[in-house]
Amino acid sequence: MSPRIVSSGESSARRTVERLDGRADAAIRRAAGSSRANPLLHAGTISVFLLVVVVVSGVYITLFYEFGHVESYESVERLNDHPVQHVVRSLHRYSSAALVVTTIVHAWRIFVAGRFTAGRRHRWLTGVLGLGLVWLAGVTGYALVGDQRAQAIGGAVANLLETTGWGSARVAQTVLDAAAGRGGSGLFLFVWFLHLGLTAVIGWAMWRHLRRSRQPIVPPRHWMAVMGVGLVLLSLAIPADLLDRADPARLVPDMALDPFMLFLLPPLRSEAGVWVMAAMVLAGGLAALVPWVLRDRPDAIVEIDEARCTGCDLCVVDCPYLALELHENDDGRAVARLDPSACVGCGICLGSCSFGAIRMDGEPSLSAIECRGRDVVVACRRQERHAGRTDEAAELVVVECTGAMHPSMVRELTTLGATSVEIAGCGAGECGYGIGNQLTHERLQGVRAPHVARRDLGLATETYVELGGLRRGRLPGSTPDPDASELPGTRKGRLVGAALVCASLIGIGAATLVPFGGDGDGAGVRVAIRHRPGAQIEGQAAPSAANGPVVVSVLADGEELARATVPTSGGEAAGVVDVALAVGPRAIEVAVEEGADRSVVFRGDVVLGPGERSFVAVVDVPPPPGVREGREVFTEPRLGSCTICHSTEPGVDDVGPSLHGVADRAADTVEGLSAVEYLRQSILEPDAHVVDGWPAGQMLPIYGDRLTDSQIESLVEYLMTLEAGR
Repeated sequence: MSPRIVSSGESSARRTVERLDGRADAAIRRAAGSSRANPLLHAGTISVFLLVVVVVSGVYITLFYEFGHVESYESVERLNDHPVQHVVRSLHRYSSAALVVTTIVHAWRIFVAGRFTAGRRHRWLTGVLGLGLVWLAGVTGYALVGDQRAQAIGGAVANLLETTGWGSARVAQTVLDAAAGRGGSGLFLFVWFLHLGLTAVIGWAMWRHLRRSRQPIVPPRHWMAVMGVGLVLLSLAIPADLLDRADPARLVPDMALDPFMLFLLPPLRSEAGVWVMAAMVLAGGLAALVPWVLRDRPDAIVEIDEARCTGCDLCVVDCPYLALELHENDDGRAVARLDPSACVGCGICLGSCSFGAIRMDGEPSLSAIECRGRDVVVACRRQERHAGRTDEAAELVVVECTGAMHPSMVRELTTLGATSVEIAGCGAGECGYGIGNQLTHERLQGVRAPHVARRDLGLATETYVELGGLRRGRLPGSTPDPDASELPGTRKGRLVGAALVCASLIGIGAATLVPFGGDGDGAGVRVAIRHRPGAQIEGQAAPSAANGPVVVSVLADGEELARATVPTSGGEAAGVVDVALAVGPRAIEVAVEEGADRSVVFRGDVVLGPGERSFVAVVDVPPPPGVREGREVFTEPRLGSCTICHSTEPGVDDVGPSLHGVADRAADTVEGLSAVEYLRQSILEPDAHVVDGWPAGQMLPIYGDRLTDSQIESLVEYLMTLEAGR
């Protein structure tokens, strides 16, 4: 067995997967005649290009976007009515979907090749993070449209929030505003900032992903042109659609569903939505931990002998992962220093050093190679791992990467009697360390230091083979093809590569037309409620006694179909209750129960068609204008900001006492002062009367200057509504 550099952690299962994956590349190579025509080799850099397209088109769309339940939808309608803006919007959608596909392809190729070990772990982690964020950004992008697809997304989010007990008030208010065709600017602005924030984090993750690498960042111009033209043609052929405006009074209809961004929408809208989301988070976490779970790491990393190092910096320039740098040692000389955490054990720096200053366990010893009268094949470990049996007449020398072979090895092998020296590198763009093939090629051609000696030019034959192509005896000669960054050399190669890209884009466009079943052709009742217990509901004769939980019951034709306790948070009951019904005429009754009190808030005969819902809004009677303004003064940080120190809940004391029931107590607190006079004095002169058990000086006498007279009067009016039973 010949000496070789080896690394650990290669399972037979992944070896098989890698071999099968290599067959796909081989098929493309045979069809095109060159590895350079294979776009799969550029999946990572094409992803960078697509992200740029997504960002640029998104910025353009934002110039015409408005915020609100109605405004957002109408702004997208206007985009669709303009020929150029519609193409840009379609380009934004399809480049986002293509970004998901190319990122997954890139991640798969990295996984099967095992290119996530040691110093490359952070690249894998940031790549998985970026993929997850691309998906989230895509979902928020669809939500910004404000159509029925956005309504389905909102329903899935509401399902998650209500299942976990969070955000029921926000969900209810969103439904009420959307049904009334008003407001929503704050919600859409929040989603827009979330969309932009996710995109910014994606950019950060990509920078972290690429920063410790000498590999190309953007694809060759040929592939950018092919992908760009293909996306524009797809946008013209299948322009992005726009469904009807989201309407909570209607069921979610059947629609086309983007499987790249919205694949989770159907399960998230089901009762198992929380479990599905938990499973996705778990799967994402496991994917991120793959380098640590599989424990793949090099058996050896390089060692630097500073006494031999001349500071030529060739190893620093050649290291694919920036694991080496020059620094000044104690003698004042510049020498190479290794960052062990960044070293992946490729050995490429061995091929850069002509002074024996770099060593690595397992480095081949030429004196131990039996090569007299024999052909010698130098191959990388990855090629050897997938090779068939080699002929006895050939001596196989295995290095971790062909880039680890110093050019002087060619002369040394021929001096030892080798009849020929053949370098068997990976196919174009398939090097396990990115640039090993290219470095070896340039050194043997005499265009990169350390150069092969002039007299040795042409002694070695370079052959670049697909995975599994290392077979018996000498390899079939081929034109050196180590660099996949060049333009496909033949018209056939260019046509095959372009056809593969266009077929992929057509598949992406067709996939976005896949039908998705909505809520069906039935009908239903939707009740949205925001009610403070004890307050008077619109349509109610008088306020109910706040003596129990708030319960909503829905009856159809005298039969109770649903009975739901509304979640209460911050002293307010809020939520959405949905009930399914058959199509046709129905006598509907919706009632709200608070303890023993039962109030019918809706009763009527309705005729429901397919997809229609009877929508019932349950909201409190708005306070008088002065009270409403006073509540704003009470809560607004730039005005009274009273909520910092005072609660309005019974028995909930903060920095100051609870103000629940203060309207009842105020008239009897200070003799000679009415309730209104006492409350006004407490605002303007806080220490004129201090409540027993509370220290003086906690409330500052600043509100006479901070608030206007009308704001103080409004605040007093609001405090007078804080009665014990309300």
